[in-house]
Amino acid sequence: MDAASHALSDALHLLRRTDARIVAGSLDSLDLVLPDGRRVATQVTVQQRPPTPHLLATLRRKHPESRLLVVTPRTTAHLRELARGGAVDVIAPAEELLIVLGTRYDPPAPAPAPTPPGRRGRGRKPWIRWAAERLLLLATRPMTQRELAAALEVTQQAVSLAVRQSRHVYRTPGGWAAEPRATLLDEHLAEYPGPGGASTYWYGLDPVLRQATDAARFCAERGVSVLQSGDVAADAYAPWRLPTRAVLYVPQFLDFTAAGFTPATAGAHTLEVIVPADPTLWRTAHVVSDAPILVDPVIATHDVLHSPGPDARDAAGHLRRAIEEGTFRG
Repeated sequence: MDAASHALSDALHLLRRTDARIVAGSLDSLDLVLPDGRRVATQVTVQQRPPTPHLLATLRRKHPESRLLVVTPRTTAHLRELARGGAVDVIAPAEELLIVLGTRYDPPAPAPAPTPPGRRGRGRKPWIRWAAERLLLLATRPMTQRELAAALEVTQQAVSLAVRQSRHVYRTPGGWAAEPRATLLDEHLAEYPGPGGASTYWYGLDPVLRQATDAARFCAERGVSVLQSGDVAADAYAPWRLPTRAVLYVPQFLDFTAAGFTPATAGAHTLEVIVPADPTLWRTAHVVSDAPILVDPVIATHDVLHSPGPDARDAAGHLRRAIEEGTFRG
């Protein structure tokens, strides 16, 4: 997860600790119910440094009819003054600061130390190239440029640029193919940073498989598409270990308390729900199933590899071999 994703996830955690609820939203907007019952719709901007007065003025001009919610680790006197006056809203996790509609809401107890953001990625992420690699890793035959473009819902020119930038992807008489497959898979898993976005964390008492099923049904009942990943997806593709945590990808934020879950933290949860920045997850999932409920096996392998537990690497290796050999369950 990159620095912006960590910042937004930390902001969502602070919101929950103040008893504010996220009732809807995406990575760019949030609909909130505040602790005093007021409801507010906001346009979100994530800034790694406190925005300057000039940048704040520019952002406010870009969305004149929307409330601007600034997510930044720390604030400035100017930003706090604007927030206290109700001109903008602000969440500063490092300061435990939440001001919305001119009102400050304090969490009940000190938060745990924020998660280290790790190395920050630079530039735009090559989501299409990574998705094309996943398609070719899972394909049972070479794929033409037209087929790749249709699957990824992009132009053939975008596919041509993507595959030509990928090592170990070659043109054959029948189309593009991964060769050698194991080498490409190794390099892909080492380079791919994950789907990004922001996470909310939840705790449930039922077995993890049941939690994943119940949470997915909760999403479906609200017309929200969902993909299961991590241990649960790995258990479906190539069973090896008992799932200990569930991971779901959804296109928008939902409040899972109505599904029987309790808000939790990154350090202690049974269900992680992610609104991803990678726009290709659902597209590559369709390679495995016409009506997918699981991420594709390569994404599942990445998520298992980065999951907690001393046997995570072994579990990921089991699924990795199934991808190489084409034996994963479709």
